[in-house]
Amino acid sequence: MKALLTAFTIVLEAIFFLCYPFIYLFLRGKNYLDAMHAKGCNTYGGVLFHAASMGEVAAVKPLILELLKSHPDQELCITTSTTTGLNQAKAISPKVKAFLSVLDIPHLRNRQLSLINPSLICIVETEIWPNMLAWSSQKGIPVIFVNARMTERSLRRYLPLKSFLRFLGKEIHGIYAQSEADASRYKQIFCKPVFVAGNLKFTTRLTDYNTSELRKSWGYGQDDLILCWGSSRPREEALIISMWPQLKTEIPNLKLIIAIRHPQRLPEVLPLLTDNSYCLFSQAERGKDILIIDKLGSLDQAYAICDLAIVGGSFYDFGGHNPLEPAYYAKAIIMGHFYATCQDSVKKLLEAKGILISDANSLAADIIRIASDTALRSKMGERAKKVLTENSQSLETHLSAIESLMKRRK
Repeated sequence: MKALLTAFTIVLEAIFFLCYPFIYLFLRGKNYLDAMHAKGCNTYGGVLFHAASMGEVAAVKPLILELLKSHPDQELCITTSTTTGLNQAKAISPKVKAFLSVLDIPHLRNRQLSLINPSLICIVETEIWPNMLAWSSQKGIPVIFVNARMTERSLRRYLPLKSFLRFLGKEIHGIYAQSEADASRYKQIFCKPVFVAGNLKFTTRLTDYNTSELRKSWGYGQDDLILCWGSSRPREEALIISMWPQLKTEIPNLKLIIAIRHPQRLPEVLPLLTDNSYCLFSQAERGKDILIIDKLGSLDQAYAICDLAIVGGSFYDFGGHNPLEPAYYAKAIIMGHFYATCQDSVKKLLEAKGILISDANSLAADIIRIASDTALRSKMGERAKKVLTENSQSLETHLSAIESLMKRRK
C-alpha cells in the first residue's frame, strides 16, 4: 500500500502541474483561486473542522459553539470546500479561524494542514479526501467523522477504493453517523468504530424570548394572529400579497410579516403594496397589517412571535430554507414543494406531522384552515418541536467524542 500511495502521489502531482494553466483559468473564473494557495494559521494543536458547504457548516455550528462555551481557550479552525461555506464559517464566532480548503493535491494539502497544525481533525458528513487522511496518518493526528452520512451512490463510488482508504484511514478513531443506514455504509468502507449519533442539524439552538414582551415591542396586540413568511424569494412576496385581501376577509385579526431573504430586493417588493398597507422594520412605525423585515438578523424573533410560519424559497425552485428555526419555537409550519437543500429536516417533520407541504394554488386555503384552528396549530407546533427534542442527544454525543480525544492529546 505504501508503494500505491507513492504512485498515487506522483501521478496526482504530475497531473496538477501539467494541467496547471487550465486549472488556474477554471478556478479564476469561479473566483476560487485560494484553493491553489495554501492558507492557514497556527492553532497550536487545536481542533480542525473540515466541511463542504453551507449546509455542513450550519449543521456543525451548534457543536462548535458548544465546544467554545465548554473550552473557551481551545483554538478552533474550519476549512470549507466552497466560498459560501467559508462565509458562513467566518460568521460563527470571532474565535473561529476559517479558510478555504485547498485542492486535495499532496503538496497543497500538506502545506495547509501543517500551517493549521491541528491535534484533532473533525471531518463533517462525507468529506473523504485521501490526502487529508494520508497526512493525518503520517503525523499521527486523530480523525473523527462528525454528522457522518453516506448515500448509496457515494458508497458505490468508494467501494472500489476500500482497501486504499482503509490504509489511509489508520488514524480514524470514530465515525459518528446520522442514521443506521449511514452507519452501515461507512462500515463497508472503514474497519473503524461506527456509532449512530443522530443528526446535528436537529440541535438548533436559538434565543429564547419572552414572546409577550417581544410581540408588544413589535407593535402587536395579544389578540393579533401573526403569519410570518420567512426568507421570501422572488415571486413569493407577490404570491402572498395577491391573496392577502382574501386572508384578511376570512381572518380579520390576521397580521403578516414578510422577511425578505435578500433585503437588497426591497425595491422589487414595495411596488406590490399600497402606500398605507405596510411598514418597514428598519423604521419606527408599527401597527400596519403588513410588516416588511428589510434587514438581516431578526428572523428568529419573527418566528418566535408568530402563530403560523411559512418557510420561503420553497414555493418556486430555490431549494427551500431551514424549517427547523420555526420548529424550535414550536410553530405550525407550511412549506412549498421545493426543499432540496433541507430534505432530511422536512422528511422528519413530515413523519411527525409537524409541517404541511402546500403549493401556490392551495396555499390560501391551507393558511385559512390552520390559522383558524388553534388546536391544530398547537399540535403541529408541538410535533415540530418534538423532532428537535428527540434528536437533541446528538450534540452531547459528538461533544463527548471530541472532548475524549482532546484529553488524550494533552
